[in-house]
Amino acid sequence: MPSIAETARYRSKPSVIETDLEAELVLLDPETREMYSLNAVGRAVWRALPGCTVAAVATEVTRAFDVEYGRALDDVRRVLGDLLATGLIVSAGDAD
Repeated sequence: MPSIAETARYRSKPSVIETDLEAELVLLDPETREMYSLNAVGRAVWRALPGCTVAAVATEVTRAFDVEYGRALDDVRRVLGDLLATGLIVSAGDAD
């Protein structure tokens, strides 16, 4: 898995279609016709992405799930690594 800096920013690929099924968030990449399912943490990461650094996303996960920052950061990096590997997100640049 690539190193994911706390200052990095990511955004969803514009063509991804999302469907919220309450227990999970389902993402569809129409280009590959692949579907992906995100659990509650994955949903929180996905929803926090626009405009946020990785550190800010981890802080949101910390608040939402009452976990320590280090654990949240590890979880966020794992989710982002998976989303990057599947092509569902792309880099949006680093924080200024």
